[in-house]
Formats: sequence, structure tokens, C-alpha cells
Amino acid sequence: MRTEIIIYDGICVLCNFFIRLILDKDKDEHFSVTSLQSNFTKTHYPDVLKVDSVAVIKKDGTILQKSKAVFYILRKVKMLFLIRVLILILPTFISNIVYDIVAYTRYKFFGKYDSCPVLKDDLKSRVIE
Repeated sequence: MRTEIIIYDGICVLCNFFIRLILDKDKDEHFSVTSLQSNFTKTHYPDVLKVDSVAVIKKDGTILQKSKAVFYILRKVKMLFLIRVLILILPTFISNIVYDIVAYTRYKFFGKYDSCPVLKDDLKSRVIE
């Protein structure tokens, strides 16, 4: 595996915004992305589908989910320092509760797409279908 993989909810407006922001800031191309709805995820990582959350598949095969995945992504691309500090100092179960609240309400507050939108041309090469 050349890069690490972020798996995200492809129909979530908030998640798509987050992925575009991450890929724009990820100048060293640490990450490729795929959606929870992709054939790749369904075929290779079906266990990720059991937890409705962002996931990171690290190069060694380790799977990070929820707040651990968010922290890892933000640390790799060196952004949102205050959020990283909060995730770091809070016990994992508390940061995961906050994550779950955002995940549970994300469609209500941010909306959802009918289908996964296509990323800009310069980011398409980093998408795993």
C-alpha cells in the first residue's frame, strides 16, 4: 500500500467538506480516500461498515476509527491544533462520545447528498473506487 487510506461517509456533506480540506492540506500525499459506500470498502474492509464512522487504514493494516482516526489524520496533515489537543487530553471514551454525537446529528445539521459527489480533477487520483 503506497498511502494510508481514509474511509469516510461519501453522502455526508460535512464528511465531504472534511475530506476535501484534508486532501488540499495533505501536500505530501499521506492519504488516499474511499467512501463507506465504495465497492473497495465493502470488499476489503467490511468490518469498517459495522461502525458508522471515519476510519484510517494505516500502512501496517491497523484500523483507526472515530476520534483516534480524526486525531491521526489531523496530526499527519498538521492542522486544527486545538482539536488535536482536546482529543489528546480527553479520555478516548469521552472524545468518542463527542464524535458519536456529531456523527449522529451530521445529516440533520449539514445534510446529505443523494450519491457520493466526485472530487475535483486534481484530487481524483487519490480516490479509491
